[in-house]
Amino acid sequence: MSAAALVRGRDPAPAWFPAGIRALYDTEHAFVIVNAFPLRDTNVHSYRTDPSYISLAPMLKRYDEYAVWVYNGTNQTVNAQVIGNVTNDQSYPDYTIGSAYTVGSGAANMYVLAEDAALTPFISLSISANTAPTSGYVYAVVIVE
Repeated sequence: MSAAALVRGRDPAPAWFPAGIRALYDTEHAFVIVNAFPLRDTNVHSYRTDPSYISLAPMLKRYDEYAVWVYNGTNQTVNAQVIGNVTNDQSYPDYTIGSAYTVGSGAANMYVLAEDAALTPFISLSISANTAPTSGYVYAVVIVE
């Protein structure tokens, strides 16, 4: 566990984090929203369906912009949609933020969203695939600035 994580009482960064994102996580500029999700079907998955892998990140501080970094480690193309909500207790429906996009097998993409175009108290991601993957995992991080 890093000294920064111990001081703040925050869980250590997941082992799969690239070094640059690990540094952002330690300074509280990155939040995990999809933690090694084993996508194996064509259903839409979100924090509502799979809370042990997919979570909501709090965006309650003021940020000028934020980005969603998605890494698709599966063997199929993954569909991703940034979603938001006004609460973190599932009492209101989610809303989409920006357009849906695809992430190719073994690829990583980053989508930058300006605060004025995507202001939301909580942010997450919904993911699916048109063809069910048979191996690999999906990862996603919100990076704030």
